[in-house]
Amino acid sequence: MYSKSVRYAVLVLLFSLTGCGTPLSWAQSGWPMGPPGWPMGHPGYLAGQEIDFHTVLGPPPVADSPWDHADEGLVEALQAVDAARWQAAELDQKDLYPRFTEAFGKPIDRKTSPALVALLDRAIADASVTASDAKDYFHRPRPFQRLQLQRVCEKSAPPKPDVNPTRGDGYPSGHSVRGWTVAMILARVAPERTEAVMKRAEIYQESRVVCGMHFPSDVEAGHDVASAVVARLDSSSAFQADLVRARREYAGH
Repeated sequence: MYSKSVRYAVLVLLFSLTGCGTPLSWAQSGWPMGPPGWPMGHPGYLAGQEIDFHTVLGPPPVADSPWDHADEGLVEALQAVDAARWQAAELDQKDLYPRFTEAFGKPIDRKTSPALVALLDRAIADASVTASDAKDYFHRPRPFQRLQLQRVCEKSAPPKPDVNPTRGDGYPSGHSVRGWTVAMILARVAPERTEAVMKRAEIYQESRVVCGMHFPSDVEAGHDVASAVVARLDSSSAFQADLVRARREYAGH
């Protein structure tokens, strides 16, 4: 995977190539949350050893800086996606595991893959601790708090921006954290599906920008959190034992 700085620079380049108009490269590439009651109270693997976000994330772009303006421009450009991409973004906002089913090649639910769902639930609980702590620390406003957007997911009408927004919970993106956590673990369960699930995570991440819910730097921060958490999970014996069970389940054993 590319570093955060390289990935973010690519996003800015894509925007510049569109001439601030319809973002064809994004919309055409088509860059997840389980049920609303996703496992906040679910015990993770890293209890007491969760990743400290300070070791993973720097601050978001400074307001009115060039990077911040690039963030704003990308959000505004992605407001122009077509109806199909908008509907996909709204579905990505509502669901997580079902949105990765096609890329994974098998259903991801408690009935057909209980071991996998248990593995994902616990890992997401760990990642969410780090993400929540970072959100509470950085207090970054979301795009719709700062910009007058044409549409915002799950809002009947786009809200008016705050007069002087100074607080929010946009950085890092929780959806991006969860989506990348799922993708990285699915790739460990079924390595042959790595390319498909990683591409799906990029789409899922981009949906947060399409929705007007996050800036590009928010979703990239989510990628960084997920990467750090899953890397630490790799050294957990409990995680590795559950990973073996999920692999056997996937193989039909």
